[in-house]
Amino acid sequence: MVTPTPEQADAIASYGDGTDLVIQAGAGCGKSSTLKLIARADRRRRMAYVAYNRSIAADAKRSFPANVAASTGHGLAFDPRHLPRLQRPRQTALDAAKALDIDRITGGVQRIPTDLGHVKAMTSKVTMRAALETVERYCHSADDDLGARHIPRYDGLTSPDARAALTTVVLPVARAAWADLRREDGVLKLSHDHYLKLWALGRPRLAADVVLLDEAQDTNDVLARVLLDQEHAQRIAVGDSAQQIYAWRGARDALGTFERELGAQLATLSQSFRFGPAIADAANRWLYLVGTDMRLTGWAGCESTIGPVDQPDAVLCRTNAGAVGVVLESLAAGRRVAMVGGGGDMKRLAWAARDLQAGRPTDHPELIAFPTWSAVREYAEEEDGSLETLVRLIDEYGAEDIADAADALASEDEAQLVVSTAHKAKGREWPEVKIHGDFRAPKPDPVTSLRILRREEARLAYVAVTRAQLRLDHAALAWVDTVTAVTD
Repeated sequence: MVTPTPEQADAIASYGDGTDLVIQAGAGCGKSSTLKLIARADRRRRMAYVAYNRSIAADAKRSFPANVAASTGHGLAFDPRHLPRLQRPRQTALDAAKALDIDRITGGVQRIPTDLGHVKAMTSKVTMRAALETVERYCHSADDDLGARHIPRYDGLTSPDARAALTTVVLPVARAAWADLRREDGVLKLSHDHYLKLWALGRPRLAADVVLLDEAQDTNDVLARVLLDQEHAQRIAVGDSAQQIYAWRGARDALGTFERELGAQLATLSQSFRFGPAIADAANRWLYLVGTDMRLTGWAGCESTIGPVDQPDAVLCRTNAGAVGVVLESLAAGRRVAMVGGGGDMKRLAWAARDLQAGRPTDHPELIAFPTWSAVREYAEEEDGSLETLVRLIDEYGAEDIADAADALASEDEAQLVVSTAHKAKGREWPEVKIHGDFRAPKPDPVTSLRILRREEARLAYVAVTRAQLRLDHAALAWVDTVTAVTD
């Protein structure tokens, strides 16, 4: 039997009061074990545990007591009647455009102005990709109706004129796509996010006395709204607001929403069991910038250290392009390399660059706004330094070689090095971790000379440094001491 820490005991006692509860749990601070202790403390009540992904849900099914039904949000929403449309062959954006006959809606190719004065041709393929991403963002929201606010923001298409032109082209197609997805005889392939939205619009009632939401800091509004509406149940949201790193794709911090809307009681878990005091101190520097009151206490039984790591178990990057660069350099050095999530993103970036170099449009979300590769290069130089690495890699190695490198990746079990973006590393841990140099310091403000850091960047750095268990090389983040202000 696990003996709870004082903080865990307080959380269990708060649950026993019967009130809705928010548990702020720092990195490696035992949130899963706390939820298990709560479930075992009251086996008479039916509990629904909503996990972040399928692997966590599967582990919970094995380790939680029998009164807990563990599932993902998509698992709650799944209906076998959706299987035929889910199991349809892969449908590209061009396939979807032809199936929906979007030229009938748009009148054919449309041209819209970009931020740098170029003109972007919105072919049926590119328009359909933007429309499908608009539908996806709508499905992540709690909104009843699909509107212009759900159209993604693309690099190079952020000016008012560009946004207005994009909306005129994309919104009618997105609405037609959603109307098709709601029909049983629709022509578009259904996704898991689509049926989750359909389920949520039906205002479901869960058969549970207690709802446990894990990783609540990155819960899409559509699922959070369903759980908030379970007024018959006691609701417990668990997570770490400082690890909210998926706002860019529609996720929000449900912990704060539970506190505001339900008046939920607050409990805190700050004792980390993943790493020792040295790494906890490094994490706390970022927690200060994030703006939270939480500070981690490192596990005294773990002798974590800070310093150079020549042969790390994992290298964590800020960007996909940074991760691609590490993979290419490591493969050239003869190392067996794995990439978290596989090489699919790496290939898609390479093929998108190849298309632009050949004068063909691409529907890749990072490059969708650009008519040519030279436009990408110009934008990287003048507007957005985050694309500089990608431009350098494509120009140096070529798209074909980068795609071939994706095929040369090893499995994580066989790899000498695992490469990941910080986003994909969330929930993971490795003995020795090195932070890559594409975590760049904010540029001085041209008026005040202050280095102003965006809060989401501080949260991402916090996630990155807390993946290490024994040794952390965070020299690439030494600029943290030069930050003079933080902004949302």
